[in-house]
Amino acid sequence: MTVVNTVITKKLGYLATTERMLAGLGPVVYCPDQQPETVRRHLADARIVVATKGVTIDDSVLDGAPHVRLIAAPTAGFDWIDVEAATRRGIPVVANTGAAADAVAEFALGAVLALTRRIVAADRDLHGGTDWGLVRDRYSRADQQIGSDLTSSTVAIVGLGHIGLKTAEKLAVLRPQSVIGYDPFVSAERARQAGVEVVGDLDELAARADIVLLHVPLTPQTTGLVDTAFLAKLRPSALLVNPSRGEVVDEPALVAALREGRLRGAALDVFAQEPLPADSPLRELDNVVLTPHIGGVTAQSDETRAREIAERVLACVAGTAPVGLVNPEVWDTRLAVTTD
Repeated sequence: MTVVNTVITKKLGYLATTERMLAGLGPVVYCPDQQPETVRRHLADARIVVATKGVTIDDSVLDGAPHVRLIAAPTAGFDWIDVEAATRRGIPVVANTGAAADAVAEFALGAVLALTRRIVAADRDLHGGTDWGLVRDRYSRADQQIGSDLTSSTVAIVGLGHIGLKTAEKLAVLRPQSVIGYDPFVSAERARQAGVEVVGDLDELAARADIVLLHVPLTPQTTGLVDTAFLAKLRPSALLVNPSRGEVVDEPALVAALREGRLRGAALDVFAQEPLPADSPLRELDNVVLTPHIGGVTAQSDETRAREIAERVLACVAGTAPVGLVNPEVWDTRLAVTTD
């Protein structure tokens, strides 16, 4: 058996478990930084690449990595990997789909409650020194900024993959008036089992929604999915929650809708540019809850993600198609990881 060289493109604490699990295949090394020339140098003899966000794996990198036989993303997202470039070379790409589904689903529900019950807004006011009575009046009087019940709300989920369906299942405990969803790749029966009514298109979803949750991967089809036209179809009382990818939302269009009162509020965990610039207009809006891309991160989910991606890599090495295989069309013609 050929000794396998695994490269992990960034040394992240939780990936120590991945490193230990893959060490039996051969040396596991980390890129000391994420500069393109550093990555190319480390991948020159690599067979397995665990590609973290922030390191682009494309033709220019793969041209100098002739021995790479497998590329794995330790997260559900993998938009930094050029799947077409890998597919042309017969290299399987594996994503860690579903590994942090519980964490993201719980985060999404927390964001919904923070918005509907004005939890974050009230907290900001009290921490800012506003008088208790004024804050209580502001968030308990119907003529001001009182919250709303989920039991009278239609929650709409865009994207019914692992995370979207997990969110629906957890949401059921809170008993919203209805849960609707849109995903052209998921059957109505599968959605129904999770308590979701599938709608025919995004226009219908937007027209009916009180709260929209985005749980889609970043693809050419989902880039800018929430744009001016989509936002115009929402009610002014609607709320938007995005724990998926920042580029799914047209941020200038969202800012305009929030400023002009055409959208009641939003909770955003992801952004078109990360870190979020200090001068981003989103930071100036009181009706937006902002978090720094932590939706899928808990102590438990980190360990699960690290273990799961290692298990998927080991399955590939053993010749078993893993969960999360992004380009299954290369599987039968791929070169085995342990052969030249």
